[in-house]
Amino acid sequence: MILNWNPKNTEHNVREVLHTLAEEYPLQESAQNVNLILEKADDPAVLRVTRRDDCWFVSYGRDSLAARGVAYALSGQECDEKTSFKTFGILFDCTRGNVITVTHFKHWLRRLALMGYNMAMLYTKDAYQLPDEPYFGYMRGAYSIEEIKELDAYAKRLRIEMIGSIQALGHLEPILRWKAYNAVRDTSSAILVDEPQSYELLEKMIKFWSEALTSRRIHLGMDECHDLGRGRFMNEHGYENQFELYNRHLGRVCKICDKMHLKPIIWSDMYFRYANSQQSYYETKAVIPEAVKKAIPKTIQLSYWDYYHRTENIYEDMLKLTGELNGTRPIMASGVWTWSRFWTDYEMTYGTVRPCIRACRKTGTDEIIFTLWGDDGGYCDFDSAFAALAWTADFAANQTENEDRAAKLFEAVCGTSYRLQMICGSLCYTYNGSQDEIVKILPGPLLWDDPLMGIVWREFPGYKPQLAETLLTGFKKIMELIEPHREDTAAGHLNYAWNLANVLVLKLELRKMLEHAYAKHDFNTLETISERYIPDLIDAIDGLLDAFRRQWKRSFKSFGMELMQIRLGGLSERYRELSRVIDEFIHGETDSIPELEVDLPTRKGIPGTYHETA
Repeated sequence: MILNWNPKNTEHNVREVLHTLAEEYPLQESAQNVNLILEKADDPAVLRVTRRDDCWFVSYGRDSLAARGVAYALSGQECDEKTSFKTFGILFDCTRGNVITVTHFKHWLRRLALMGYNMAMLYTKDAYQLPDEPYFGYMRGAYSIEEIKELDAYAKRLRIEMIGSIQALGHLEPILRWKAYNAVRDTSSAILVDEPQSYELLEKMIKFWSEALTSRRIHLGMDECHDLGRGRFMNEHGYENQFELYNRHLGRVCKICDKMHLKPIIWSDMYFRYANSQQSYYETKAVIPEAVKKAIPKTIQLSYWDYYHRTENIYEDMLKLTGELNGTRPIMASGVWTWSRFWTDYEMTYGTVRPCIRACRKTGTDEIIFTLWGDDGGYCDFDSAFAALAWTADFAANQTENEDRAAKLFEAVCGTSYRLQMICGSLCYTYNGSQDEIVKILPGPLLWDDPLMGIVWREFPGYKPQLAETLLTGFKKIMELIEPHREDTAAGHLNYAWNLANVLVLKLELRKMLEHAYAKHDFNTLETISERYIPDLIDAIDGLLDAFRRQWKRSFKSFGMELMQIRLGGLSERYRELSRVIDEFIHGETDSIPELEVDLPTRKGIPGTYHETA
């Protein structure tokens, strides 16, 4: 179906949106056979889409809602929505090596517009180029200012605000690793407060985004600065209260922003963390000194992030407390769970977004962003997040949850099956534990688990009975269901999910055989493992590497891809070592395999990241 619209009765701003969407979607400017009519509504929060005969009528309050109305028409659905959010955006993490290309982020912007998003942040840390700073973003795929300007101009055509998202205090380990930044290093991740060279660098950083983007807002980060003032600063100046250090630094950074007419945003967590000995964030009884609150600049907007809780009350309480810090209305940051996952974790996303959005409605919070982090290497197929973003936008715009409605809109926008995306999402196995707590077994630790040491495998008895068998059944089912669709790349690459499941099946089966055969000194089975099963598994790892590379090259600059290539290449070599060790044992060159003799009397849980596991 082609949607024809008449430019004479379409507002200029919306004409620009439609022309931009027409680069990918069946929209056509025409004075004849018009079947799409868009009209401005009086209420800025309203979106109504109705069908009369063969013509679609879209009544939109904000220009940014017009594109969502088009998506409804493309999906063949009517709607009557009223959003409570004036800002509805995403934050895309580009700091784990996964720097999204200009071309692919334009693709993202078109889809975001159709789903109803009107703001986008690229979180970059150091992934942008600064003049006379060759080590800033070195070998990290850093954006040029021309690239960011190009994205900003494109986003404006879709009525999406692009906001810079950087770090102005902590999380600066990518640059502080270099000797070139010794003068501004407090710790391995925190910049040195009060050091003049620190503020010269920060001014360059902020100036980049001031010049690159038309938005006058900038997110300065400043979260998780646990070690602030605990390194070189303490060595040179002695102990100083972290509240005072933090606010003093914030004041200086705000002056830089003021000079450039920027309105800064920061994460709110450190005000709560510094107020309790455990430095925990979600501490509703934390006592923050009044002097500290008064020292927080009124020009700062605070952002409360919470990707974890499944009940509304904690969101309500923390949003209220965050707003009380400096009397401004906070931005809520929820999460679409792409981090430490190979595929978006829909269960975790939906389970936390529901109470978050409900709490925002109750507290009058009208700005929200959904973060897509890339912790542990950025190996998630981020395009698998489109299904979650479609569901999230639907839930935020409607008073009732309707997954079928969201699925139809997703399928119209992305051109693929919502159900298949959900099937791949079950790579993250979830069940209710003995205390009715939600337990997750992620594919990452299973993949990284060393073939000889079996650190993750040894933790299985601490979980539900027959966990390995349950996982095997689940992974095989995923492979079976997506096998006919492996070449589908319209959202997440289904072949990537299939190859991951294939490796995990072979890994689990091999480990079971290995332990049984070794315990019984079954040399025939051990020989079969060495000569047949291990080569097959190495071939499967090569298949996963190829699938990973394909989805990476579609989305990201080439920098950063080496992380997974090194990890999976190392995993293959460890299987070759296992084969050598088995052969030595079979032929009597050794009388045991020491790694298989180790006993673990107590179990505390599966590690989460590559560095904790491998």
